[in-house]
Amino acid sequence: MNNLSCFSYCYLQILHDDQPAALHSPFFAMSGKRTKVEPPDKKTKRQRSDVSQRKARNKNTECSVVKCSLKSFCQESASVLPWDSVLKDTNKAVAEAYILANLRVLRLCQAGRPIPVLDQEFYYQCLSAVSVGLTARKKVDDEDLRQSVELYKSWRDPNVSFASSAHISYGWFQNASSQMATNASNHVVVNFYRRFQKYVKQRDGISGKERYELLRDVLAPTYAGSDERVLEFRRGIPRNAEGYINKEKPHLILPVTYRFLQFIEQENYRKRERPRYEQLRSFSLLPLKRGFECSHFKMCKLGLYALLRRAGIQIPDIKRKEGQPCWNDVVDEWWYRLFKITKFETESRKFAGEISTDGKAVSIVLRKPKQPEPEKAPSLKKDPKQYNFGEVWGLDPGRRNLFVATNNFGETIACSTREFYEDAKYTSSNKTTRYWIDHNPKILEAIRNMPSPKTCSLQKLEAYVRFLSSRLDRLLDFRMAKPFRKLKFRRYIFMKNKLRELCAKLTVRAGANTLIGFGDWSATDYGGFIKKCPAGPVKKLEKELKRYCIVDSVPEFRTSKLHADCHRELTYQYTLRTCKDGIVRRVKVYSVLHCQHNGCFGMTVNRDQNASKNILLLTLPHFLGQDRHPAFCRQGT
Repeated sequence: MNNLSCFSYCYLQILHDDQPAALHSPFFAMSGKRTKVEPPDKKTKRQRSDVSQRKARNKNTECSVVKCSLKSFCQESASVLPWDSVLKDTNKAVAEAYILANLRVLRLCQAGRPIPVLDQEFYYQCLSAVSVGLTARKKVDDEDLRQSVELYKSWRDPNVSFASSAHISYGWFQNASSQMATNASNHVVVNFYRRFQKYVKQRDGISGKERYELLRDVLAPTYAGSDERVLEFRRGIPRNAEGYINKEKPHLILPVTYRFLQFIEQENYRKRERPRYEQLRSFSLLPLKRGFECSHFKMCKLGLYALLRRAGIQIPDIKRKEGQPCWNDVVDEWWYRLFKITKFETESRKFAGEISTDGKAVSIVLRKPKQPEPEKAPSLKKDPKQYNFGEVWGLDPGRRNLFVATNNFGETIACSTREFYEDAKYTSSNKTTRYWIDHNPKILEAIRNMPSPKTCSLQKLEAYVRFLSSRLDRLLDFRMAKPFRKLKFRRYIFMKNKLRELCAKLTVRAGANTLIGFGDWSATDYGGFIKKCPAGPVKKLEKELKRYCIVDSVPEFRTSKLHADCHRELTYQYTLRTCKDGIVRRVKVYSVLHCQHNGCFGMTVNRDQNASKNILLLTLPHFLGQDRHPAFCRQGT
């Protein structure tokens, strides 16, 4: 079988799955496009007054967030509200709704049927299906959803109750479904390129420049070449009017992602008996709840209404009745009665009617007037006489080191990722978490023996649901009973302290009159070159620095490849290293590079420190809009 015929491969029967005939169609035959049929009695869209008011406010105001402990934010009367009850039910419903959404999409992909839009309504239906309210549910009109719900319920342990949606279907479920839709869109779109790369590498055995050029041609809006591989891929990619991949409609991308997942499971099954074979990492079509920790959920005025209703407090109804006040008339009074809002408000910053909480920490949303945008100068170049910086830094962000920075006085400051996480109490927090889990036999058994939900097999997903359903309440209760949320909030506090400490180090000499050229590394690593090494908060550091001084994002092109002294290309050094298979091989050393230029006398330099010096060289010209040094320019520019 040649490479092109792989587009028509038949999926191997994984664990005796009964796959439909649609799987034997060409690779991208299932495009997922839905035929738009206008209903005969299409109703005009209702305009909500609160949405119109919010859009009007957004034109003149912007939001800022203050984070503190929920205990310090609540008045005494609010601390006795049923926070844990509401959060437990919402967490349980969200966890099961994510699984149901994956089941629904997986069934549609296997049948070759179009995927519904992954919007708030899609996830609200899933939340309603896996929860029990005070009133009977309406009959589900969508046949696919109804069958998926019945199948999911047949997998669950019948002795385990569903989450209670009493009152919290107002506000809490609406906000949760909106966040779930956003997470689903990010999950499909952001990871698409990475998964496409893995598929091409494993199927065709190509990598590096050849793979990059193939994917570039496939995803480009237009293509004038004749490469059959590119043309075959391009026919299956859903595109928008401009010809780019349609990121606004992730449900159209899901059938393509499903084929990637099929291929991964086929390869793992086919090569499972090979010695020392490392299985390819699988994934889920849609996101799942992150572990079993208590997530942050947004509470708006409807969420506050639900919280008070569940506590049994008599408050006005949402809908206005003749001669009686409604909830909108008294909601502000209840906000200020229950919470210490005035403690966080100023003359220009007012409460926006929203908070987000996990029962321990709370994020308070405040509105403030928008700052007028500075007028854009007709020329990109700036007058150097207007700027007299007391200190200029070139900062190179990375993984092993959070950053390495060099200033115009020849001084260097570095912070390793390990140092950051130790000072921010992440390391000690993880040790405490592992201790709690290891000393609870039932929790340890559930975590170690849990099947993976990252699959395109209904049998594997069924095994996961059957295993989890009887243990879900125990896992959620364990995370809420033990002070996991306290550790999480503690990590946040120490992380902010560490970021402020680093910013103060960089601006101690010149204060606000400091210019920092911040390397534009995105920390995504789509190529997969850096594995099993968590990145530090690069973007958070950049955002925090902007509060202290002027930060300019500088392109890092060739800053790690050229020597800072002679601008000649550096070469790798090699060392003998024992690999995982026990064989000693000659491998590259990442952290140091060697300059072969005679004028540098065979100098060996630290990669990150050398890059920071190059960024320092480029910072001031880039900020002033001047030409970039020719050694660091791309060809044709």
